[in-house]
Amino acid sequence: MIKRILIVMLLTVSLFGQNSNYSSYGFGLSSPSIPVRNLALGGTGLAIPDSISLNLLNPALWSGFVTTSLQGQVGTSTVGAEPGFTDLVMTQFLGFSFKFPIGKKIGVAMGITPVTRMRAEKSFFSDSTSLIQYTSDVDVKGGISQFFFGGGYRVSPNFSLGLKTQIFFGNYLTKMATDLDIDGGMNSYFRKYTIIQGTQLGLGAYWVSKDRKMEVGTTIDHRLKFDSYSNYDFYFGPDSTTKKKNIPYPSTFQLGVRRKMTGSLALSVDVSYSLVPKSLYNDFYVVETSDAQNPFYAGIGFEKATALRPGASIWSRMALRTGAFYKSESIYQSGGLQETGISVGVSLPFNHNLNRIDLAIVASIRDGFLNETIGKEKVLSFYAGITTGELWFRKFKRF
Repeated sequence: MIKRILIVMLLTVSLFGQNSNYSSYGFGLSSPSIPVRNLALGGTGLAIPDSISLNLLNPALWSGFVTTSLQGQVGTSTVGAEPGFTDLVMTQFLGFSFKFPIGKKIGVAMGITPVTRMRAEKSFFSDSTSLIQYTSDVDVKGGISQFFFGGGYRVSPNFSLGLKTQIFFGNYLTKMATDLDIDGGMNSYFRKYTIIQGTQLGLGAYWVSKDRKMEVGTTIDHRLKFDSYSNYDFYFGPDSTTKKKNIPYPSTFQLGVRRKMTGSLALSVDVSYSLVPKSLYNDFYVVETSDAQNPFYAGIGFEKATALRPGASIWSRMALRTGAFYKSESIYQSGGLQETGISVGVSLPFNHNLNRIDLAIVASIRDGFLNETIGKEKVLSFYAGITTGELWFRKFKRF
């Protein structure tokens, strides 16, 4: 009887999310944890070295650091849907990282960033013709984060390689309370707590032409091990159960190109593709089962920056950025989920050009399988990142 009630409830669902109406599907929506500089460039950056901040997209760029630095960033997003649905607002810390050089050819980096985030509420209810009248409220929270460490090595003046290890960790908590006779009391209670543990290996390569005008970067991320541990608690009696499941976490391939068009203007283009088993979410799900598809990303960015000359004015040192992107998510339920957006941003170096503040604004539209219920989601996001650095671990010649 309980299983039948759960099936009926899954068919009569109304949805409310706190960071997106799609956040309760799959592992939750992917978190924009790449550096703010790259967010302003349409998410591109696989072939963009950065001696001040740490470019998280490609470990092959983790060499040639000028400074030892610590960086972090935050973001806030507002999601609007069709009239009648409340606008959703979410502010979150998007991770921090630490990097330092070892000589002129090697750089080391480590940090923590969010990968996916899920936070939503669902209300289930019976219709007027149902023999059993009930209401049920479900609250889901959780997500996956990663701790990464690795390094880059400059093989030659024009070619670099990089390696990073990602340790994934996270948890999801689902709570469901049901009132079977709609008298304000709780007749049934269900709780599911899932722990995520996994490791992934990332390899990167970077090449720059002799005239320094053309740059190419590529990466591949592949899982080594990925497991989930789920604990189920029910309202009636001490009947908790535990389940372990191996998760075929996706492998991702990325390619990026950067072309310097003038002395201060550069164009960057990135694409990525992930291989996701269709049954990825069949055994791992929070509220509703869903299939998976291979997600795709494409972005383009333009950056205008000038040389950081000593004594230059604050305005002449400012970098300007803009970009556009298209991406699809891995979740699929009677259709997929796509997002298209544009971005703008600026950066301002300070303290002898060894530190930097990056700002970005991203506007996008999510078009997915919930269109008939909520319409298209309109997303407006603001991001801010700061890098503080000093000239540590470097040798200087005495004159």
